[in-house]
Amino acid sequence: MGAGMIANSHVRAWRDLANVVAIVDVIPEKARGFAEGNKIDRWYTSVNEALEKCEFDIVDVCTPTFTHCEIAVEAMNNGKHVLCEKPIALTLEDADKMIKASEKNKVKFMVAHCLRFWNEYRIVKESIDRGEIGEPRIARAYRYISFPLWGGWQREMEKSGGVLIDMGIHDLDYLRWIIGEVKEVYANGGILKSKGTDAHDYLHVLLKFEGEAIAFVESSWIHPKSHPFTYGLEVVGERGMLKFSRETSEVVQLWTEGGGETISPLKRDAISLEIEHFLNCIESGEEPLVTGLEARKSLEVALAAIRSVEEGRPVRLPLNGGSI
Repeated sequence: MGAGMIANSHVRAWRDLANVVAIVDVIPEKARGFAEGNKIDRWYTSVNEALEKCEFDIVDVCTPTFTHCEIAVEAMNNGKHVLCEKPIALTLEDADKMIKASEKNKVKFMVAHCLRFWNEYRIVKESIDRGEIGEPRIARAYRYISFPLWGGWQREMEKSGGVLIDMGIHDLDYLRWIIGEVKEVYANGGILKSKGTDAHDYLHVLLKFEGEAIAFVESSWIHPKSHPFTYGLEVVGERGMLKFSRETSEVVQLWTEGGGETISPLKRDAISLEIEHFLNCIESGEEPLVTGLEARKSLEVALAAIRSVEEGRPVRLPLNGGSI
């Protein structure tokens, strides 16, 4: 589902693992062009048309965020397993509908939070799990790019959720994975640069975790077009530190009291890894690494941050109501 930028990456990964039978996009020209360009036999303009005219087992939702719930629920109600691009949805109510549909229809549902499969991020997670830096106490994650120009829907808060839900949720989800659940959020930001939009283009977020660790997340769409996409991570534990940055080198640096070392990640594509994992879960019956519930928790943290910006105060979790 969807013939945009991320769909190209997904199709390349699927081709090595399964038969891609159809592409769906609401714009006929995009659907046809994508199908022809990727040598896919069929194209449709709605999920209902595809369900009616084509046989398949899995729907991969690569459409704008505001469409995720309707498409995923319809597919799952028709017995299809669903892989859905992050974020799961824009509201907790829609996330709950998607989770309930997967449970009711006994199909696999996974949200594509790809940092859990990204080489450098996996190295950090594995090092923490081995106890090499002790219990994480502080962390910093950041992600910078210019305002996205593709699609246009990112400019509307009610369609994209702004920079934190559209992009920064990568880091919120990852930090939950390596540290634990968030109990309080305090955020600042809003629309700092961009014109013709009501969507936040910059936020920095302070997270307090149940285990008393703290983390800082910075998400920016205000960087110049000439500035390269940049991201990085630092985690300091009781006995050491892990760090990497796309700005300098994609190797992971590990420091302990005994000295430092660098760890070079194996170069495997994260999207291919997550799709391979999803297929294995369908075949084995195991739960995916990023279930609907896991993705809902990350969305709740992002929504808490947006509420914090709007109300100018720290916000505790769980939320009472979860809408933008």
